[in-house]
Amino acid sequence: MPKQTKADRSAAAKKGAATRKKNEAKGTASDARDAAATTAKAATSAAKAVAGTVKKAAQAASKRAS
Repeated sequence: MPKQTKADRSAAAKKGAATRKKNEAKGTASDARDAAATTAKAATSAAKAVAGTVKKAAQAASKRAS
């Protein structure tokens, strides 16, 4: 195997740094996407709970009116 030159080592280090930076960016985007999905699910759940509460309140008011 031929000896590795200083230029070879430098190029390999730059490539490694670029790969680490790219992988870190992927992780950050994935985390943000997961957080957004969790928030959307929570909002949907809250909306369904409110709708159920409103429906029950309307039914109770209807019973009182009759």
